[in-house]
Amino acid sequence: MDYPVKTPLQLRPLLVGFRKAAGLTQAQMASHLGVTQQTYAQLEAKPESASMDRLFHVLKVLKVDIVLTHVSGSANLEGRLPGRLRTVESPVAVKQRVTKERATTAAAKTAGTRKAAPTPARGSRQGSPKPVTRKRVAPLAAAPKKREDW
Repeated sequence: MDYPVKTPLQLRPLLVGFRKAAGLTQAQMASHLGVTQQTYAQLEAKPESASMDRLFHVLKVLKVDIVLTHVSGSANLEGRLPGRLRTVESPVAVKQRVTKERATTAAAKTAGTRKAAPTPARGSRQGSPKPVTRKRVAPLAAAPKKREDW
């Protein structure tokens, strides 16, 4: 039976279904792939973020083939893409535009979050407000992550 996949979100239920149809648990599947159960669970939970290479490994274990079909009328992709995707900018121009947008956004955020210094009430004999002192926090020791190359 064929199962057309038109969006990456459709991969998850298909992978789960094929795995269960094969009578495999996540732990057994992970064992076949040479990874931990948690690693396989992450791939199965979000297969759209996995690399094609990893997906092909999973599909090979599940004995599932991928078939690509040409849809008629899709040969002319130019007419179907939005205008902003059709234009090609040089990488330098894109970088300059993104940098400018980020700077503008950051300046707007900073300007909107600044607070005016408190002014003492009239007749108050208080001096200027004390400077704010910030405690230094020791960085957390990050546990080294186990990297699995499969």
